[in-house]
Amino acid sequence: MGCRCRWAHGPGQLQYLTKLKALAKRTKARWISDHLCWTGVSGKNTHDLLPMPYTDESLRHVAARVKTIMDYLEQPVFLENPSSYLEFTSSTWTECEFLSQVAEQSGCGILLDVNNVYVSAFNHGFDAGEYVDRIPADRIAQIHLAGHTNKGTHILDTHSDSVVDEVWQLYRRVCQRAGGVSTLIEWDEAVPSFDTVRAEAWKARAYREGGDARGSQAA
Repeated sequence: MGCRCRWAHGPGQLQYLTKLKALAKRTKARWISDHLCWTGVSGKNTHDLLPMPYTDESLRHVAARVKTIMDYLEQPVFLENPSSYLEFTSSTWTECEFLSQVAEQSGCGILLDVNNVYVSAFNHGFDAGEYVDRIPADRIAQIHLAGHTNKGTHILDTHSDSVVDEVWQLYRRVCQRAGGVSTLIEWDEAVPSFDTVRAEAWKARAYREGGDARGSQAA
């Protein structure tokens, strides 16, 4: 079990972290996670996961804050790659390089969302396979899968459909490097029958074990 963290920079930060630490202890959470993103400015919350500028300055800032937060919470922290729809022209790192460096410099783990990799790769034109190959396998603590909505010119991360084949192939690729890592399938909208969701879980098991999704409905 894990907890989601939303650490805001401001006067209420310490109070928030204190409450989060108490919650994690009460629920016996094994780790705490959040997306590699920002969500507000000047005390205003945008209620969205906004992409960061991937620069040396950002890297130093994020790595230092993650390390401080892990020390305070006394819990492992995992950072998840977000899906994104725009990029900063000031970025000097790719996202996978930046995330890998944050993990290396802070000591945190990585929650690799394979669907988010695919969505962002489609939106920005980078190679999704190269992305997952460059993430340090020993840092991957959990993998997320989900469906999305393809608008033709861009993809929205909606968690509203089955996992597409391209994402399954990326998942297989990650599992070949990272082994039997815990996997979560996210389905938040247009939730189907239990049998449909269970079939997706069987697919994940088959791919994780190195097999083919066909014939994966054995209990």
